[in-house]
Amino acid sequence: MELLDALRQRRSVKRYDPNHRLTEDEIRHLMSYAALTPSSFNMQNWHFVVVTDQSIQDRLCAASWNQS
Repeated sequence: MELLDALRQRRSVKRYDPNHRLTEDEIRHLMSYAALTPSSFNMQNWHFVVVTDQSIQDRLCAASWNQS
């Protein structure tokens, strides 16, 4: 499935495959599409951070009340 098709057919996901890794190209595409999403008053003042280090991801998970 193409990334854009997946975004168009999006749905809530409760569990993710912990072994799946996005390629650099997929991350770039995802970030370019994310930057196109609407925002309040069209300010688009967001920042995206891509975290690929597993130890940092684990710390972020714990900081967000262990939501997985």
